Amino acid sequence: MTMSEGAPSGQAVDDLREQLRQYASEQALLLEIAQRIAKGGALETVLKDVAQIAQRGLRAECLRFVVAADPEPQAYYAQGSNGEFADFDAPLLAVARQTLFEVSAESALPQSLSALREHFNAVAALPLTAHEASLGILWVAYREAHTFGAWERNFLQLLAAQAAIAIANAQAFEAARKGREQLAAILSSCVDPILVVDTEERILVFNPAAERAFGISADRVIGNQLSAFASMTEAAELIALLRGEATSAEGMEWQNANGLAFAPRLSEMRDEHGQRSGSVLVLRDITRYKNLRDNQADFTSTVLHDLRLPLTYMKGYVDMLPMVGEFNERQRAFAEKIRSGISQMSDLVEKILDASRLDPEGNYRLHREPCDIIKMVNEVVATHAAAAEKNSQTLTTEIASDIPILQLDDMMMRRALNNLTDNAIKYTPPNGAITVRAEVRDDALLLSVRDTGKGISSEDQRTLFTRFRRIRNKDNIRVRGNGLGLYIVKRVAELHGGDAWVESAVGQGSTFYIKIPMSGANLIGSGRSEEDSHAG
Repeated sequence: MTMSEGAPSGQAVDDLREQLRQYASEQALLLEIAQRIAKGGALETVLKDVAQIAQRGLRAECLRFVVAADPEPQAYYAQGSNGEFADFDAPLLAVARQTLFEVSAESALPQSLSALREHFNAVAALPLTAHEASLGILWVAYREAHTFGAWERNFLQLLAAQAAIAIANAQAFEAARKGREQLAAILSSCVDPILVVDTEERILVFNPAAERAFGISADRVIGNQLSAFASMTEAAELIALLRGEATSAEGMEWQNANGLAFAPRLSEMRDEHGQRSGSVLVLRDITRYKNLRDNQADFTSTVLHDLRLPLTYMKGYVDMLPMVGEFNERQRAFAEKIRSGISQMSDLVEKILDASRLDPEGNYRLHREPCDIIKMVNEVVATHAAAAEKNSQTLTTEIASDIPILQLDDMMMRRALNNLTDNAIKYTPPNGAITVRAEVRDDALLLSVRDTGKGISSEDQRTLFTRFRRIRNKDNIRVRGNGLGLYIVKRVAELHGGDAWVESAVGQGSTFYIKIPMSGANLIGSGRSEEDSHAG
């Protein structure tokens, strides 16, 4: 073989040079386009500049980006690519949004594009796709006969990919911007102070209402650590909430320097993977409701205390009536009804006062003192012995001998046990049995009152310890009560760190329980007295 036989022909060399030239041209165009996209700016400006560069490089008569949008597609194009070309945006978008669409002299066209050949001899339309979402199309056209070569197809595909990413990023940025503006508008208009912190305890959001509540500018707070914020204000309990040091915001109140009262509500932020990304603290201004509540409580307390004195006088004079002269049977019945009515009124006054003191939003503090449980149970039962005997009921006690002296609010414990015993007598039929029991179980004092009454349905049990709740049925319609006794029982137990509940079934009687933990402030020598417990 001669050397001339092994050397490439002149045509082959020319073809290779042309391929290299096209490749270099393609790379130069792509670089220029990438640099323009990287420069940034408004989407309209970027796409128009990119279209101008690409149209110049391809030497086409028309190059347009058509982005799907409501109510109609939005087009971005190079100079000279408008006018009658716009009529083909929608039809081409319909046929090329998912796949490449190419028109040559021999191509058959759908009816919607039949007029296309009057203007162009060659058209290529490519879908703009990013993150598996169809965003629109890129289409390019030539008036003269033109065959799209491999490098042109490759270039157009790369151009479509870059343009699609630019469009997707612009749309995401716009959505984020609108979202930020909407959030800023919501936060600015919200009357509740709002604080948002991330998992690194950096403050991300501090709205205008928070600025007013804390008296601190957002510029001094946002971006700083909670520790820095803590040094600016007296809000230790709120800082503890945001740090997760407080278990719950339930029943918590915070008062600012201006005397306004707020109820905090804490919720967690989570990312798309369900991982905690921060916390949101919302402060609801409850000053008005707190003032109304306090005024109502003061009014109720004043009225009830004023009722005590006339009721005492009335009872005293009724008791002295027999001193005036001998009563006949009818007079005795009248006097007994008056005495019973006074007793009921006095009981109602005392229970409303107790319920008001023990309310979770009230200000009652336990008055702890050494409490002899055995003595207390015996004395409470003794005060009800006459009433039980009058009803032909058996009232007994079962008291364990190993119950220690505890540090409790003796008065409130007596009232709670008194309410349970009184209820048992009222709701147990004649010849029934009532047992008051005291024992130690699971490191706790357990008081119980068991009766042989009609029993309570599971539905009624759910609301039995609610304030002013009474069971209404034909069996107890004549039983007098105010629906406060069991509420007081439960609150007394809760204030001592315990609980109260009932176990009952219809037709099988009921057993009411009070459980007081034998730990902490309930123990003698714990070092905590009446200041340790507060309602709510």
